[in-house]
Amino acid sequence: MASVGATLAIRYRGSESAMRQTLAKLWPRYFPDYPLLPVSASQQLDKRYGQDIRTAQLLAIASAVAMLIAAFGIYVLSAYSVQRMAREVALRKLYGAGGLAIAGLVSREFLLVLAVSAALSLPPAWLFIRYYLAGFVARAPIGGWTLLLSLLLCLAVAALAVCRHLLGAMRLRPTLALRS
Repeated sequence: MASVGATLAIRYRGSESAMRQTLAKLWPRYFPDYPLLPVSASQQLDKRYGQDIRTAQLLAIASAVAMLIAAFGIYVLSAYSVQRMAREVALRKLYGAGGLAIAGLVSREFLLVLAVSAALSLPPAWLFIRYYLAGFVARAPIGGWTLLLSLLLCLAVAALAVCRHLLGAMRLRPTLALRS
C-alpha cells in the first residue's frame, strides 16, 4: 500500500543503469514493505505536461497551415488585383507616376485588408493566450511581441506577394496594357 506523497528523489552521477541496479539491491533492505517503482524525472514531466506539449504542437501545425493558406490567398489576390489594375498602372506610368506612387496605390488595398483582419483576429488571440496561461502559477514574460511578430510576418508575406506582381505590372509596356 503506497501512501500519498511517497516519492524519493535521487541525484546521481554516472550511468542510469548502474544507479538502477544499485537501487534495486538497496531498496528491499530499507523499504521492505513498499514496492520499487522507479520513474525518471523526464518520464514524470512527460506524464504531467504531455497534454500541453500536444496542444502546443497542434497549435503550431494549425498556425503553419493557416499561414500557408493566407499566403496563397494573398498571392492570388495580389495577382488578380494587379491584373485588374493593369490599365490604371499603365495610365499612371504614362502620366509620369513613379514606382513608389504606383506601389502605394496597389498596396493600399492590401494594407486595409490586413488592418481589418488584424483588428478582428489579434484581440481573440490575446484573450486565448491569457486564458491558457491563467492556469500556471509561474509564467514566462511573453507579452504582445509574439502577436506583433505574427502581424509583421503577415505584412512581409503580403509585401512579397504584392511586390512580385507589381514588378511584373511595372515592366509591362503601356501599349500592351491598354490594348487588352
